[in-house]
Amino acid sequence: MKNLTLKLFPVLLSLLFIFPLLKESISSFIIILICINTICYKIASKEYSFIDYKTALLTIPFWIILVNSVFVNTFGKSITPLQHALFFLIIPVFFSLIPKQFFTLEKINSYLTILKKTCLLIAVIYIFSFFINRPSSEFFVVFQNVSSFRNYIYYDFTLFTIHPTYYTTILILCAAHSFNRVLNDKKYIELLYILFFLLISFLLLTRLTIILFVLVLIGMLLFRGKIETKQRVVLTAITIGLITALSLLTPGIKTRFIELYNSYNKPPVNVSYDSTNIRKAILDCSITISKENFLYGIGFENLQAKLNECYGEHYDSSFYKSQNYLTHNYYFYILVSSGIIGFLFYICYLIFVIQTCLKTNVFLFKIFLFSTLIVCLIEDYLYRHYGVLYFNLLLICFIQYHKNYNSNKLT
Repeated sequence: MKNLTLKLFPVLLSLLFIFPLLKESISSFIIILICINTICYKIASKEYSFIDYKTALLTIPFWIILVNSVFVNTFGKSITPLQHALFFLIIPVFFSLIPKQFFTLEKINSYLTILKKTCLLIAVIYIFSFFINRPSSEFFVVFQNVSSFRNYIYYDFTLFTIHPTYYTTILILCAAHSFNRVLNDKKYIELLYILFFLLISFLLLTRLTIILFVLVLIGMLLFRGKIETKQRVVLTAITIGLITALSLLTPGIKTRFIELYNSYNKPPVNVSYDSTNIRKAILDCSITISKENFLYGIGFENLQAKLNECYGEHYDSSFYKSQNYLTHNYYFYILVSSGIIGFLFYICYLIFVIQTCLKTNVFLFKIFLFSTLIVCLIEDYLYRHYGVLYFNLLLICFIQYHKNYNSNKLT
């Protein structure tokens, strides 16, 4: 049985890294299989050691939600928030028990390559699907600051269920991995990944991830790599040229950023609303509710109802009736739901994770962690399935790699 479980680990882990393609139920099923395989391995090898305290600290977000649900609010109504937080418990605990040979430099690079190929496939399918199902002239149509392509992927494309913002956040790490190989190993074929990932990020008009993407590329060009000055200049010129071209030619990109300035201080009224003033309304209501329930919060299961109540009281608009809007900020999600007590525990969790990351001095770990934490400012990123899975999966992989091999080669 031990040999069988050892053979299954690389298969299951590799399958898990195609999660952006998969439905939530399928990726969850793969994780269950990994957990069962881990238990079988421990029994077959007669290794009965359990997690250490550092791994236990990685489960803090789950306990914040569980304790708040049990002691502060109605436990029976908190099943959905608890289900969303389960990966904070399952992935650190079980993945930390997987044999260390599955977190080597070679294995991590293999997993990231699988993730890159998966994301590249999604980008290609997005583009082909649009042109198959829409007339090509519609590609240049922009309505209410949003391109036809973005609207198609957000509302009409149903093959993949991952949200475009979550998808483009993953692209930042994938592009950094490819650019690292270009700069350090001169594998220029990896530029194709960067080209497609940058293109699809612009086409999806995901503003924050586009900014982070560009900053990562420019930062790597300026401060990383072993290439000669001439090659660096050429790559810098190509990168800046590509970014400039996409900024000028992508349908809707300019109006999406102009919208930030024009709409931020204009509250939603009737049907006059957009993503910017809706986010401002969400932020204002989150602040209001957190002040009124500062100590213990309102409970995770009550959050949506309270937000909708606030929207109805303060805004003469129906924007919240056709679609649910949570806090769109994971930090406020914790603060409003669990109060300052739960939020302080979450800050302790973040401090531990950030300290762990900085101690490793692994460049890709830093790109992954800080890009995700920044996106959490505008999305309930760690509440949704794809966000919490991506975060915990990559987090434990980077931590296990450094812990078991005490190496910074994955830079």
